[in-house]
Amino acid sequence: MIPFPSSSEYASFYANYIKLIGNYIAENEKEDIIEILSDCGQKTKDIFAKFSEEESLFRYEKEKWSIKELLGHMIDTEQIMAYRALAFYRGEKQSLVGFNENEYAREANFDAIPYSDLLERYEVVRKSSVELFKTFDAKQTSKIGEASGNPMSVRGLVYMIAGHEIHHLNILKERYMSQN
Repeated sequence: MIPFPSSSEYASFYANYIKLIGNYIAENEKEDIIEILSDCGQKTKDIFAKFSEEESLFRYEKEKWSIKELLGHMIDTEQIMAYRALAFYRGEKQSLVGFNENEYAREANFDAIPYSDLLERYEVVRKSSVELFKTFDAKQTSKIGEASGNPMSVRGLVYMIAGHEIHHLNILKERYMSQN
C-alpha cells in the first residue's frame, strides 16, 4: 500500500487535492490509494457517461471549459502526473517542466473528438495508471523529484491524481450538472 504523503512531499498548490483524498479516506473507510483510484475511476466513468454527445459540449459560462474539455483536462493531467511519478520512481534527476492546462485544453480541441472516444481514453488512462502504481514498492514512493520548479514525491503525485479527479467531479456536479 502506498502511504499517504506528508505536506513536505508536494507543492502547496496541490494541498487541496491531497486534503480531498484525506476526506475521501475518512468518509469511505478506504486507505489503499490504488483501490481509491479504481473506485473513483468507475464513479467518474459512470458520471460522465450520463452525458450525450450534444450535452458534452455544455459550458456553464461562455469562457469556461465544456464537459468534453473538462474530461480531456482530467485525462491530460493524469497522464502527465503518472509520467512524473514514473520518472521520479525510476530516479530522474532532471527537473521536469510544467504545463499550462488552459493551453493544453485549447490545443487538444477536445470538442472535436467524439465523446465516446474521450470516455474510452479516460478508462484506458486510468487502467494504465492503476497498473503502473501497482508495481511501485511502497518505500520507494517517498522518492522526490522536481516538476514545475517544486519538489514532489512519487506518492504525492499518485494521491494528487485522485484528489484532482475528486476536485473536478465536484466542479462538474456543482457548476455543470446543476445548470444543464
